[in-house]
Amino acid sequence: MHHLRVIVYLIGLFALVCGTTLDGWAQSQTAGTLNLRNTQPSTISLSLPQTGVTGYTMLLPAQQGSAGQVLTVSTVTTGQSTLTWADAAYWGLAGSAITKGGTAAGEQYLGTSNEQDVIIASNGVERLRINGAAGARQGFIGLGTSTPNAPIDLGATVLLSNSGTSTELRFAEPFASGTNYTAFRSREQTQDITYTLPGVAPDTDGMVLTGSPTGDLQWRKPLSDVRRGIFIPAVGAFVHVIPVGTDITSGSIPLITMMNPAGTTIGLSITAIDDVNDTFTVETSVPLGSADRIAWMLVRPN
Repeated sequence: MHHLRVIVYLIGLFALVCGTTLDGWAQSQTAGTLNLRNTQPSTISLSLPQTGVTGYTMLLPAQQGSAGQVLTVSTVTTGQSTLTWADAAYWGLAGSAITKGGTAAGEQYLGTSNEQDVIIASNGVERLRINGAAGARQGFIGLGTSTPNAPIDLGATVLLSNSGTSTELRFAEPFASGTNYTAFRSREQTQDITYTLPGVAPDTDGMVLTGSPTGDLQWRKPLSDVRRGIFIPAVGAFVHVIPVGTDITSGSIPLITMMNPAGTTIGLSITAIDDVNDTFTVETSVPLGSADRIAWMLVRPN
């Protein structure tokens, strides 16, 4: 060991006097490991992989780094990687203490700094995407879809949970300084309910949205479900049996009026309702002529 120290000293002295830069080799013929040791008995070692090694050079920075910085590869050329000191800025799995949130200089944010999407996954499967590519969809957020087509695109069912008080789906009023909103919320139920919207818009003004027991919604005219008609009586008859053509349920109310030539007044009244044969009987104060008609409407209870 004493002779080795003398040799190393002489080589260094020769390089100092001659102004020569010397390349040195430190190797282990058995394990490809460089052992570094001072006066302590323990060593710190650098080892090469046992197989598949392709020679290259790691160029160290010209100056030392600051506290907290890390060595990173800044450029790569054929056979050489240049190392540089960089700030160790990252988001920790247990949270990160930042100075100021934002995307301006000196601020910190979670995301990409180029035109690449932000992807959040669980179990190796994409769950959320924020479009980063330039264009009309840049910044669009997709949940359950990798191709969002709106500022927020939900590709799955949305649930508004609650903790005893119903949550609401709110629509803010269309004013810059407005604070009011319109909201939809559920009430207590004994079973799930699904409403299926109509496939088309209403074709006339004044139509209403009606539903079926299965939750199918459709546009209908307000009186489309009210049975009505114009009855043509037998000429000379006082008593008129009018068929309704639908079930007369308990509590149904027939409404009647006369349609007759001007200058005459005819009294009429309902004298019977037959909920078996679904008819009702009307009697008039005079026998009706060929131009007389009885208009009727059946109002059924809810």
